[in-house]
Amino acid sequence: MDQADTKERRDSGSHDVTPPEKLVYQYDGSGEVVRAGTLAALVEILTRHDKLDGSFNRIFLTTYRHFTSGEELLELLIDRFDCSPPILNASQTTEWSTQIKPLIRLRVINVLKQWLEHFWSEPKGIDTDRNLRILQSFAKRATDATETSATQQLLTIIRRRLAGFDCKRRSLSSISTPPKPILPRKLDKLQFLKIDATEIARQLTIMEGHMFGKVQRDELLNKNWQKKEGPSTLELAPNIRALIRYSNQLSNWVGTLILAESDLKKRTQVVGHLVNVANTCHQLQNYSAVVSILAGLESTPIYRLARTWAMVTERSCNTLRPLQVMISNAHNYQAYRDTLRVAMAPCVPFLGLFLKDLTFIEDGNPATTPEGLINFHKCNMLASTIHEIQRFKEAPYALRPVPELQEYLATQLQSAVDLHDMWDKSCELEPRGRDLGNRPRDLYTPTGGMFASMVVACMVLDD
Repeated sequence: MDQADTKERRDSGSHDVTPPEKLVYQYDGSGEVVRAGTLAALVEILTRHDKLDGSFNRIFLTTYRHFTSGEELLELLIDRFDCSPPILNASQTTEWSTQIKPLIRLRVINVLKQWLEHFWSEPKGIDTDRNLRILQSFAKRATDATETSATQQLLTIIRRRLAGFDCKRRSLSSISTPPKPILPRKLDKLQFLKIDATEIARQLTIMEGHMFGKVQRDELLNKNWQKKEGPSTLELAPNIRALIRYSNQLSNWVGTLILAESDLKKRTQVVGHLVNVANTCHQLQNYSAVVSILAGLESTPIYRLARTWAMVTERSCNTLRPLQVMISNAHNYQAYRDTLRVAMAPCVPFLGLFLKDLTFIEDGNPATTPEGLINFHKCNMLASTIHEIQRFKEAPYALRPVPELQEYLATQLQSAVDLHDMWDKSCELEPRGRDLGNRPRDLYTPTGGMFASMVVACMVLDD
């Protein structure tokens, strides 16, 4: 802890309910924020009667699985509802019972509602069902103890959870009319170069946007995407791992498409078509697809194709160059970060950079302080990154799916050859030392995998 910026004190609010619990506060210039504390103290801050700190509550509920379990949190909240008064004189006890305790109970009910409706991250299974039924019994008891509609609302949410329904409020569909799909003449005999690049980008965006929308907050904690499931354990981050596979498949597909063409002219046309797909993905704010396509173009077996790149049109090179600048790793990917900062939903960000940031936070900050307190400053950093990811889901894409095109693309992606196995094919098409002919190679120079370090560090699966 930075002693200059933090102040330690024992605090549980204006009236201690449980024995005083240690908290560490930090002054950030505009006020004090919790930097560390015991779990019991953090729960008291979560439900204090005299102050509602929405930012603290969002951070706590976003990251609770980083420092506790759902079962333990439920027990602490029920205990908080049933808290006994501290040792006070008669008049203070009356004030506490009539004014303070009802507010604490209302806070507990509202926190439970917020948790179940917006931040529920518990895995489906017998244990979770048991905890929900415990919570249901508690809510029925709370209905008799409090005279508010909040407990009835909580019961409704619990019943929906028990029935297997998602209680999150859905974003309203876009009011804009989806553009009419640009369809090839024959949907039963699809060929890459004969499918409009704009429509390919749209369908890729629909597919990846759907996968991105399924990513849950708890998958982003504890580096769960790096943990391989065992024979008796559930996969901890199935949606993130599915996105990683998809991104790698898309990069592989780019290389497979290019190297499948033995004719130099056709190969050049494929590169140009892929550039147009990437450019439309950029316009759609599907930055994940932009990164994956450029990662394929920048892969070693592709960027070494000097004769192919020399034939790529000036228009394609001019289109590709700003995309390359956007995902440059200069200054910790500052250009890409600036792009995301102003982007609004719907958007599909490249998850690899977020995973890189989360890994840095996880590895660079201990879960607890030397005193054994929960490092809530770390939770704040984790929540900030997770909230940034979540905000891109706030609105859906107004695009119309074309099942035939999506089936074609899915099949192509799944059958793509791994880029690491393409070197021999690349050398076969363009042997080393082959002269470029009369055309100088001065229009576009691939960098040879500028995003490789990010992809390798964060998005390689050990399957």
